[in-house]
This record gives sequence, structure tokens and C-alpha cells, in this order.
Amino acid sequence: MIRRLQLVLILSLFLSLLFGGEPISFKGGYTRAVMREGQETILLSQGASVSSGSINFEAQTIELIGPEARYLVGNGAVKITDSANNIIINSTGISFDRESEQLLVDGWVEVQDLNNEIIATGAYLAYDRSEGILKIQIAAKLLHHTDSGPMVCRADTIEYNRETRKLSLIGNSVVEWKGDVYRASSTTVDLDSEEIEMEGNIKGTVHG
Repeated sequence: MIRRLQLVLILSLFLSLLFGGEPISFKGGYTRAVMREGQETILLSQGASVSSGSINFEAQTIELIGPEARYLVGNGAVKITDSANNIIINSTGISFDRESEQLLVDGWVEVQDLNNEIIATGAYLAYDRSEGILKIQIAAKLLHHTDSGPMVCRADTIEYNRETRKLSLIGNSVVEWKGDVYRASSTTVDLDSEEIEMEGNIKGTVHG
């Protein structure tokens, strides 16, 4: 018991150094740390969890890589809770660059933006946390709650700007809302004004 407590204290100190003094907490059924300069790595597994600032990462395995633990890689039942932005991301695997705040998911992903009442899914995600821009690709789908009912958006690529609250649907775009269907090569949606703009090969079904 004492030995385990000493190990936790040593790893806590090491993690604090890696994260430049930013408060951090972690847990895992198995932990392995390599402290060799230039090859700094911490591996957490068997129910791993890492919290840094307002972000909490949970996964079957989490690996912290590089000087100051710049890169974080998670695999297996990944859940990210970004409390500062009120966003929850679920996926099979993620990589996160702490310095540039770029998060990538190459595989199934679900994003919940609780502030803007949005749920988005796809098979690829690039999230620029500093700019508040999400790009979802491959069978991309986004649902937005409105007073007139759910707005369902589909496209090859969906770009969502959380700051401007605008959507860009690129490639085979479809918007279903209030019983109407809008199809085009590309579509822009303003979530505040609920204005829909379409370009290229426009088709639609409108119920008057």
C-alpha cells in the first residue's frame, strides 16, 4: 500500500512537470512511464482517465507522448468532456495536440454540443478547439434542435463554426426541416436566423 502511494506521488509529480505546472489528475489500473529525455511517454490503461484544465479524457488506454506531454493518444471507448465549452465527444480513438489544441478522430465519432443543442456524427473529426471549428466527414450527419422541430443536416463534409453558429455542408448536402427537404451541391445554414442558402444542382420538396 505504501509502495503504491509512493508510485502515485512520483507519477503525479512527473505529470505536473510534463504539463508545465497545470493541475492534472489521472488514474489507471496499469501505468508505465518512460522518463528518458526525448522519449518521454506515460501509458495508462485498464480504465484510464486524465484531467487537465477543463478537459477530461477517459479511454481503455491513454498515452501521453513527448516533452511536456504535448500529444495525447486515446484508444477504446474514448470519452472527452470539455466542460469549458460544454462539449462531449465519444469515439473509438483520438489524438490531441495540447499545444495547438487540435483534436483528430479517424473513425466513428459522436459530438454533443450542449450549449447549441447539436448532435453530430461521422467517421472523421477535426476539431480546432482554440477556434471553435469542427469538421466532420464521411457519412456526416448533424441534428439541431429548433422551436419548429429537429433540423437534420447531411453531407460528405460538414463544417461547424461554434463562434458564428454557421454550418457549411459540402458535397451531396441534404437539409430536412419542418417537413421540407432541400438538396444541393453545397448548403450554408445560419443557426441563429435559420436561413438556408443552397448552391449547385438544387432540388427540394416544400410543403406549403
